[in-house]
Amino acid sequence: MTATLTNQSTTTSRRRRWSRRLAAPVAIAATLGLAGTALAAEPLEYEQDFSVDTAGWFDSSNGWVGTVTHNASDETATFEGDSSGPFSRFGGYSDTWPADGYTAEIDVYLDPAWSVGEGFDYSVASSRSNGDHLRDFIFHVGVVDEAGVQGLLVNGSNNTDFTTNSFKLLNDNGGDYYVVETAGWYTLQHAFRADAGVLAVDLNLRDADNNVVWTATRTNAGDTVADVVGGNRYGWFNHIEVADGIEVDNHELYLGAPRVAPTSKDDCKKGGFAAFGFDNQGQCVSSVTANSNSGK
Repeated sequence: MTATLTNQSTTTSRRRRWSRRLAAPVAIAATLGLAGTALAAEPLEYEQDFSVDTAGWFDSSNGWVGTVTHNASDETATFEGDSSGPFSRFGGYSDTWPADGYTAEIDVYLDPAWSVGEGFDYSVASSRSNGDHLRDFIFHVGVVDEAGVQGLLVNGSNNTDFTTNSFKLLNDNGGDYYVVETAGWYTLQHAFRADAGVLAVDLNLRDADNNVVWTATRTNAGDTVADVVGGNRYGWFNHIEVADGIEVDNHELYLGAPRVAPTSKDDCKKGGFAAFGFDNQGQCVSSVTANSNSGK
């Protein structure tokens, strides 16, 4: 079934991670007393880190379905639903394709201990250039015990069944799924880009160390960037079937391709600092030091 949005746990701790957009080095530079230095930054269009509230999300409290509960102590949110769930407009829909594309991210705590049949779908949709809905790009996450496969799987497609579908989890993308073996925070990342003039969306699953552990690219030859494709539409949990809901953090949309942070001082050497948006090696090394101390 095509997913089109119409008007219709508390035991984990907040995930404190390096933001993959390059606005992060700006904040770090200010902390380190480098605020006067020009740093490249990808424009941040929308951010909800749940440190204060759940603004920007729609649930049963403001005209939609499901619930979003703010966890003040953890600075996260618990999302609950059924055959549909909360959604966000990322601050507003756009009918304009950004020159360098855009990236949407959300962190979700995934637990292989969930029961068979539990799971959720999460979609980010594109608008058309006339403002109408174009297409959904959906992560499927769920526990299966079928066809000799047992575990929490991640896969993706353009359609949802508004319930955990073991067939999709096992067979979409030619059966190229990911098995989540370790409970923890994972980032569901949608990277919207132009590929030879056609929209391509990379569904990237990143672990807590920012490693891409699974990816799938969804594209349709009719989605031409020059005249059909617009900008972002919504982020939507098409369904949530997990007892007590799922814990969510760090919801963002920014312009440009996904960017990663330097993980070691060696990444900054021999001109490597430029790939991370820094003006010099010293700034890059300082950011590595600051990031290694974050969350402690």
